[in-house]
Amino acid sequence: MAAAQDLTAVLDDEHIDGRTLRRTRNRTSVIAALLEIIREGNLRPGASEIAERAGVSHRSVFRYFDDLDDLVLTAIDHAFAEAGPLAEIPDIGSGSLDERVAGLVDARLALFESVDGTMQLARMRAPSIPSIDEGIAEIAALFRSQMAEHFEPELEALDPADRDLLVDGILVLASYDSYTIHRRLFHSDSARIRAAWIYALRAMFA
Repeated sequence: MAAAQDLTAVLDDEHIDGRTLRRTRNRTSVIAALLEIIREGNLRPGASEIAERAGVSHRSVFRYFDDLDDLVLTAIDHAFAEAGPLAEIPDIGSGSLDERVAGLVDARLALFESVDGTMQLARMRAPSIPSIDEGIAEIAALFRSQMAEHFEPELEALDPADRDLLVDGILVLASYDSYTIHRRLFHSDSARIRAAWIYALRAMFA
């Protein structure tokens, strides 16, 4: 976990004093507490609830962070860093088209199930924290480059304009927004979402 790694890095510093160590531990606890609450479904926890879960005083929360927006942004960054390996597509570009379609779908479902609560929080707070949208845009650019590599044989056979349109379609179909529509509006479980995405992606390449 990113938070744990940060703490380990501090502990490895032989020159650290007790106050700095205590501050780092408490700051890490506050971040972990917020993420835990978010994953339980509460997207609007107050500072008192976060402090109680973290085992620190209410005043301490604002000693470690400028305000709640600063805490939220830091927590989102940590959650995304933890989920970083899940953003990769195993064996990217390898296998038959059917194997690559299934590989993409499985990778995206694992990622979105991991960051679901955090993404809900990010979308909710983006209007007041513009850098959240910037981060999401960077993730979308990464996903676009992955699609170009993962489906290179099929894309290379198309005209450039059609190629871009197909990549756009793939990105939207297997996006977090699509995941939330299936999960919350259609009340689909993971197996149903997987089947729907695989069917639709195969149709796009037909």
